Amino acid sequence: MRRFIQRLISFLGISLLLGSPGFTYLPGHFYTFAHTHEKLIALTFDDGPGKTTPDLLSVLKQHDIHATFFMEGTQIERYPKMVREVAADGHEIGNHTYWHFNYHNKKNATAGRLVHELAQTEFALQRALHDPKFHTNVVRMPYGYFNHSWLLPTLRAHGYALVHWTYVKENNPQETPEQMADDYIHHARPGAIFLFHDGGPRRDRMLTEVIEVIEALEREGYRFVPADELLKN
Repeated sequence: MRRFIQRLISFLGISLLLGSPGFTYLPGHFYTFAHTHEKLIALTFDDGPGKTTPDLLSVLKQHDIHATFFMEGTQIERYPKMVREVAADGHEIGNHTYWHFNYHNKKNATAGRLVHELAQTEFALQRALHDPKFHTNVVRMPYGYFNHSWLLPTLRAHGYALVHWTYVKENNPQETPEQMADDYIHHARPGAIFLFHDGGPRRDRMLTEVIEVIEALEREGYRFVPADELLKN
């Protein structure tokens, strides 16, 4: 009985720690926004690094902003120097799988494939950063894929949380970057997670959007933080 009580106390202690406000990214948990009354928003960038990443880093540095970059394995291997620049600037790095496979396509969309892709991306990051101990603890799935049946249990088993987004509006050829930025601004609220893309072609429009969003929301008193900092609140 004494041993049982000791184990129970230990378990409850761990549970309280994981549930405390200072703990970020509960493994297997799915996040799309943060519960906070502070005017905080996380800027997140997918599919990179890419050719636009250096210009984006300059913009973020000018505004003293740290963001979260969900990196794709193939892009990490293509632009390792940019990975190091992102890390050196103090930004958070997350895992965006290796191939950006569309898991909505049920053929070959398995837990085993995902685990392999996540591991490939971790190895790519370790090589790019020259740090064999580097490891992320947060994932964003390609195309916003989500399910309760195998995805969250698989991520939990491997120590990952899943972070998606509150709002995204990009690559609409019928709208100008300024119009799309206005949509982000309209959807701003404390605890929001905004999604942009720094990898892939034609991302110059994204830069215009990001600048417009940052400048407008800073005037409204918002601050921009990485997802891990936002989700501590």
